[in-house]
Amino acid sequence: MTPSVRSRLWASGFAFVLGFAVANYGIIRVSRPDLWIWVGLAVVLMATSAAGVLFADTPRPLSVWSLIGIELFAVFTLVPLLWTFTVATAPSGTTPRSVWPQDISWKAFDGALHSQILQDAAVTSIVVAGIATAVAMPLAVAAAYAFVRQPMRGRRVAYGLVVAALLMPVLALAGPITDQVIAADRFGSRMSLVPPALLITLPLAIWLCVTVFHDVPWSLRDSVRADGATWLQSLVRFAVPNVLPGVAVATLLVFVAGCNDFVLGAALSADDRSRPLPATLMLATGQIETSSSAVAAAGLLWLAPVVLLLLVFPRRITQLLGRSYR
Repeated sequence: MTPSVRSRLWASGFAFVLGFAVANYGIIRVSRPDLWIWVGLAVVLMATSAAGVLFADTPRPLSVWSLIGIELFAVFTLVPLLWTFTVATAPSGTTPRSVWPQDISWKAFDGALHSQILQDAAVTSIVVAGIATAVAMPLAVAAAYAFVRQPMRGRRVAYGLVVAALLMPVLALAGPITDQVIAADRFGSRMSLVPPALLITLPLAIWLCVTVFHDVPWSLRDSVRADGATWLQSLVRFAVPNVLPGVAVATLLVFVAGCNDFVLGAALSADDRSRPLPATLMLATGQIETSSSAVAAAGLLWLAPVVLLLLVFPRRITQLLGRSYR
């Protein structure tokens, strides 16, 4: 659908006014070196405004509103990350005064890597998320196959319940789950985090696997079976090239989501020995040797695998997260 000329002109005007306001605020209220961040954003917005006017009456499917949204999303994502990097690289005993880093020191990263508290927390997160993912994925594959391929009644209602479980605030269940863990005399154990973690991994795994199975050419499997292929041949010729890549990426995304849970880790952990890394970074700042710098450095290190995953599988992840069950 091609946006209308009026829509593009309205978006161009909005971009120009917003860019003009950002530039004036930065020049009047912001000092260097942060001033250049504001000026750069203003230049991008005004360039977007000019491009919107130039392409307003062309048949190209260019949405200026979408460009503005992407630019603002990038700003609200990159600026907090830049501030985290600035805090992590600030020299010991100093407090950053600007978002843009000035005196860079890598001591906090070394402290985060050698902190025993953070090492134990990272191991807890990886173990708990790994077990929860290993349990959730086979169940999710079976459930997704039934949702996509089996003509059963009420499957949309059942899938709606899966989505509801995915969107459910886990915080509402943290108290009852904690009471059950205490009653079972398992409070403070790493393994006590695994069953509650399934509340996060299983609905997400089903949702992602349904999307994967919708993109699978099932007619090819029917052709392979009609040609008399055995179960093993069907697996090698159909499932491995057509199903396995999507399921593998879905597994990685579920594992990452499990590793980044904070609510259940904070509610079900008695001390640092059983607390996962996200909860440790939020609750145990005063116990970490290099305080806020180590927390920021550990957060960036924990983010690195996620960024790597996005860089390696950008198209596959976009397909998984950008489509819905039909």
